[in-house]
Amino acid sequence: MASIGIVGAGTAGLHLGLKLLSHGVSVTLYAEQDPAKLREGRLPNTVAHHPPTRARERELGVDHWSGPSADIRYVGIHVNGPQSLSMRGRLDKTSIFVDYRLYQPRLAEDFVARGGRLEVLPVDGAALEGLSLKHDLMVVATGKNGLTSLFPRNAELSPHTRPARLLFAALLKGVQMEEPPGMNANLVPGQGEIFESQVISRHGRVPSLLVEALPDSELAVLSTQRYDADPRAFEALLLDRLRRFAPTTYARVNPAEFGILGPLDWLQGAFTPVVRRAWAPLANGRFVMAVGDTHVTNDPVAGQGANAASASAFALAARILDALATDRPFDEGFCRAAEEKMWAAVAPATHWTNALLQPPPPHVVDVLVAGSQEQRVADAFANAFMVPENILSACASPESAAAFITQNRQANRDVPPPEAWQIPEEAVTPRAVVR
Repeated sequence: MASIGIVGAGTAGLHLGLKLLSHGVSVTLYAEQDPAKLREGRLPNTVAHHPPTRARERELGVDHWSGPSADIRYVGIHVNGPQSLSMRGRLDKTSIFVDYRLYQPRLAEDFVARGGRLEVLPVDGAALEGLSLKHDLMVVATGKNGLTSLFPRNAELSPHTRPARLLFAALLKGVQMEEPPGMNANLVPGQGEIFESQVISRHGRVPSLLVEALPDSELAVLSTQRYDADPRAFEALLLDRLRRFAPTTYARVNPAEFGILGPLDWLQGAFTPVVRRAWAPLANGRFVMAVGDTHVTNDPVAGQGANAASASAFALAARILDALATDRPFDEGFCRAAEEKMWAAVAPATHWTNALLQPPPPHVVDVLVAGSQEQRVADAFANAFMVPENILSACASPESAAAFITQNRQANRDVPPPEAWQIPEEAVTPRAVVR
């Protein structure tokens, strides 16, 4: 029986492993630590899973957290500056935020329950050489232990040479969550972005925040001043930045209760977005593939990192299954063909992310203005925003943006404003969704 080895138990590695298992392929997942230990660790991110990824999760049978109390049903976009505007678009297909301290351990359990083998084993370059002799193909889905150095940077596709944003993320308390569940993007010229969302955590649904600060901005201090050095001072600083730069969120804050949910429910960091070659030769003549963040690392400003990782995993799985079905060797030719398919799957997310890291051109501002005036335009923009291919098409040029506005303005105008939305009472009653 064919055997595939995967180093890394993140979203890309888990989705790839589960997909291959579903087709009867033997898979061993090598994790640096027992995934169960993640449950008690620090908040790793505040990622969204958008409709295409959720469809893949349903295909894999790992959509464990869906429901009216969890599904994100709208996107609010607020430009807070000299020319402020707001829109609130309803989603036809919902997104979801799940704390990865729940998500990844649960998927690892699914992987083992379905016949996958999980070994807790830190893997460096030397160990990878040895493991490659045990499997038909090795896939690297982690950058730890120096493994990213195997895969050279693609300078043509990597315009950034330093971090474009400084990051701060946290789960919060003392913020009234909007109903139905949604997310708000606050775009602050000269400062960066503040994203408010609702995350399914071990405490149920809780508010979360992601700050994407331009270096040297007033928001950047949230990425450099340590929370644990003086929690009360940090929370006062955070509250001040919400008041000044995210007023729609600040309006729902109870200052007496506001703060970071727990001592491990925050993170700070920065990284340089990069596209790497997706394959590498080993000294023993074997080849290894990179998938997910090891292949393409995107800034989280577009909320596409995990989604791209999942898309990349499925694209690679399709090539592996095709090779196994046709007895094709996992040689350099396979690697080059697989890389082409993987890049096609993730390129829109990378292009959309890089576009958001730049000031919006006038024709994109025109779409935002139209969305603030026309509910149908706001709905169409919100739905396109979640799928990079769609939003890139809408915002590709002044002509495409104008066509997008015109097309959606011509749709049925008898649409109630967001304030008039009616949803079942049970949809707004908090419930435990943790498993």
